[in-house]
Amino acid sequence: MKIVVVNNYKETKQIERAVQNIERCTGQSIETIDFDKPELHAIVTESGPDLVILTGSSALLSKPRTRERFQPEIDLVRKAEFPVLGICYGHQIIGSAFHAQMRDLGQMLRGYEKVSVVKKHPLFDGLPSDLVVAESHRQELTRVPDGFHHLAQSTTSMVEAMVHRSKPIYGVQFHPERSDDEHPHGRMILQNLLKQIRGF
Repeated sequence: MKIVVVNNYKETKQIERAVQNIERCTGQSIETIDFDKPELHAIVTESGPDLVILTGSSALLSKPRTRERFQPEIDLVRKAEFPVLGICYGHQIIGSAFHAQMRDLGQMLRGYEKVSVVKKHPLFDGLPSDLVVAESHRQELTRVPDGFHHLAQSTTSMVEAMVHRSKPIYGVQFHPERSDDEHPHGRMILQNLLKQIRGF
């Protein structure tokens, strides 16, 4: 399976860690493409991905200039003819592509938190209704975008997980790749996603 990661991080160490975590959780090797690469849509499409993962970032999409910088990635999501998973900031990119607004939480949320499943979905096969997953964000989507199912929420963020009703486009506000033996739910979600994609 070919997984392409669109890198939204500024810091080299962060994308290296993200790629290592995704490879560890999925058992797949990863190709990375920076979000600001010219002709992003064409490059990603020509790479023939089975899955495109949009990473987290310290950028804030509520800022107009930030949104302008990431517009090619927003357009990539709108035009996608391949499965897409947005993680944290990538989840917010998906929300922005489908006209949801951002809200600042006023603080940075970090650590393992409880997330409650609100709609059954194959992403959560074999998992309890209350997940424990890694959070690291200070902004959230104000609503579930039109055309999406709301899958999970927490006490701090309403839209913790969502999926498009007719396209294989998934968004999670948390970081499933930051799982470990004590907190395996994120890894299981990624593995369930790969099973889903193999069915497309």
